[in-house]
Amino acid sequence: MRPSSGVLVKVAGRLYGRLRRVSLALYSRKVPSSILNLVLYPTYLFQFVAVHHRLPIRPHRLFNDFLFQVKSGPELESPLRRLVSDKEYCKLYTEERLGAGTTTPTIHVLRSEDEVERYRPRKFPCVMKPTNSSGRMIIARSEGDYVTAMSKMKNWFHEDYFVSELEKNYATLERKVIIEEYIDDSFSLEGSVHCLMGEPKLVSLIDRYSKARQTFDIDRTPLGVSLYYPLQEFELASWDFLPGLLSQSRILSAEFTYIRVDFFTDTKRLLFGELTNLPAGGIGRFYPADGEKIFSEAFFRPAR
Repeated sequence: MRPSSGVLVKVAGRLYGRLRRVSLALYSRKVPSSILNLVLYPTYLFQFVAVHHRLPIRPHRLFNDFLFQVKSGPELESPLRRLVSDKEYCKLYTEERLGAGTTTPTIHVLRSEDEVERYRPRKFPCVMKPTNSSGRMIIARSEGDYVTAMSKMKNWFHEDYFVSELEKNYATLERKVIIEEYIDDSFSLEGSVHCLMGEPKLVSLIDRYSKARQTFDIDRTPLGVSLYYPLQEFELASWDFLPGLLSQSRILSAEFTYIRVDFFTDTKRLLFGELTNLPAGGIGRFYPADGEKIFSEAFFRPAR
């Protein structure tokens, strides 16, 4: 969009706000998805324009435009997308394909507020997350921490992530709290593999301690970009984990046009976490400013 289009961007932001309210009103009335989708599409469109100052018309050249097609189309309503959006079922899906012990160990799944009150974890530290949401997590290092966190966990049973982010794959998911073992500190790296049509394309890595982060192609070449969080480059001690990571990511991504495979590693062992449908909700900015172009060129590059 031209520099003079700043007014149009502001208008897009206002229209997004109004259509978002309409979408939520229709959702609360449980209208058929076919009707809700008629309003959601322009809602997503105006949100995209307000954030990126352009129309999403290059889905085969720019990553966010590609994600817009995933977000606004029928894909996210598929049973498989909804299945892997639930943290409990996503782990079952992963272990069915990769085998037992390939995900972060589950201690328990709480299915009601009463169970939150009665239950006490058998192992600390542990991590609590709502299964129907994203970005919410509590680490409990003692029973006292768990008791302190109970009120927040109970509140999770009243939260609907669709209301927060309008991501269709989360709509009406069952509300539960999953308790997992804390991942050992020896797993010093966390990361994700961006997969296109069942093929790993890019690997994003985060140092769990310094929070430095950057993205590489599958040949280990650093791209000098980061999605959503500022780039901070760092050196890897070893890439021993990469062949296994790529082969297992192919298995996990085989049934999706796009999926992000999240994992932890100590550079030798691998543990898989979630399968992410829409990184940064499909509207994430890149660092540096031209990062999306660099990222997209590598993401869409034909396999050799």
